[in-house]
Amino acid sequence: MTEMIIQPSERNFPIIPRSQFVQSIIAQCLMELSSARSTFRFIIQGHDGKTYILLWLLNSDSLVIESLGNSKSVKKFPLLEDVSKANFSSAWNAVKVLYQPCIKNRNETLTSSWESDISIHSLTLPSATCLELLLILSRNTAMLPPSLRSMNSFQVAFLKM
Repeated sequence: MTEMIIQPSERNFPIIPRSQFVQSIIAQCLMELSSARSTFRFIIQGHDGKTYILLWLLNSDSLVIESLGNSKSVKKFPLLEDVSKANFSSAWNAVKVLYQPCIKNRNETLTSSWESDISIHSLTLPSATCLELLLILSRNTAMLPPSLRSMNSFQVAFLKM
């Protein structure tokens, strides 16, 4: 996968936050790969060869309704989103994923098991994008009610389309 930065032309196009762009591209890529190869488990690797995330596509037809109006507990990340537009309710099509972070030698046994499984597809991204995706997943998990944040040993997140 190649990462490109596209600058707007003279026309005034709406600029979407990078996190929304990354989520949308990754979600679409996961859906295309799962449809074409009938695989639902992915290893997110960096160009440096390191495994960053083990990701399991659970549902591709979710609808997420987000209401941040009066929430004081949700931390906003100005680098990831347009904070001025974050205080309203909205609905998004999304994919539901389970994931395990693999940075700093976490989940080594599971990682080696997934790496040797031929039914699991590797998705290689720039290392910075892998870390950004992990941050987005973690943030999206934190926005869920505590009872919905994990399933077995995996964390749950939604990637907006």
